[in-house]
Amino acid sequence: MPFRFYLLPILSFLIASMFSFSVIADTDNRHFGQGMATVMLKNASDVSSAVAELTAALEQQGFTIPLTVNHTAAASSVDLELAPNQVIFARPPKFIEKRLLRKSDTIGLDMPFKLLVFEDSNGDIKLSVNTLGYLIDRHKIGIRDFVLRMTDKLIEQFGTLADEGHGLISVESSQSIEDTVQALQDAISVNPDVRIPLVLNYKNSSSKKSHKRDQKSFPVLIIFGNPNVGTPLMQADPRIGIDLPLKFLVWQDQQGQIIITYNDPHFIANRINLQGQDERLDAIANVLNKLALAGASGSS
Repeated sequence: MPFRFYLLPILSFLIASMFSFSVIADTDNRHFGQGMATVMLKNASDVSSAVAELTAALEQQGFTIPLTVNHTAAASSVDLELAPNQVIFARPPKFIEKRLLRKSDTIGLDMPFKLLVFEDSNGDIKLSVNTLGYLIDRHKIGIRDFVLRMTDKLIEQFGTLADEGHGLISVESSQSIEDTVQALQDAISVNPDVRIPLVLNYKNSSSKKSHKRDQKSFPVLIIFGNPNVGTPLMQADPRIGIDLPLKFLVWQDQQGQIIITYNDPHFIANRINLQGQDERLDAIANVLNKLALAGASGSS
């Protein structure tokens, strides 16, 4: 039976403001992560059917789904167990995506928007999404655009991050965007256990009739992961799956400098107060740093 979902304003700004499909849901205040809202899908029978219905509803509203990652299947492929856990990557309508990228290149790291559907230890089906305030604060987006002005009250209510708490790590590249992206893929692919399910060039969001002011390099998002590394984190807390697989964003600043930006793994763990994983997180941080430096220099 289809489940109904009354979308709450605490959900991602685009999801909250652009469509009205319904799924009965209660906010899970006991598990409110930093910049993350978790709701229980009361009438969802299982994760797969919830993902299918959410995907269909998103597509009806003009979103495209370039990727859905089944974390449980990935874990099983390396002989690990994980309760049902999938994340939907939802790309908004082009005119919205383009406006957001104009305001902040780094928001490309948090787009496509993520909807994490998972089964908790009680067997309940839950949905986690990043809140509006988190996205606005993290990427320092000024809301003066008529399309985005509707979000002012939500930002005031749900803003979550101090200025120093954005968790974005950036490395300057000595290469072009294209060469940097290729060097990153080459460095990542050295490890046969790491998978690259998606490389997304946001240039696809621009129209053929772009104005001169839009003629610039667009960010490129590389999504990659190793289930041997990510699964233990999700076993400790399934909500961290919203920030997995890992990502590199390659973009160009206003001075023409090419930059690689990625998430600090300690930051994404702290969002949900994940404990007892410092050694694993340190190892992930070290690998990410080495990969970024290899991408920046062109040496694997």
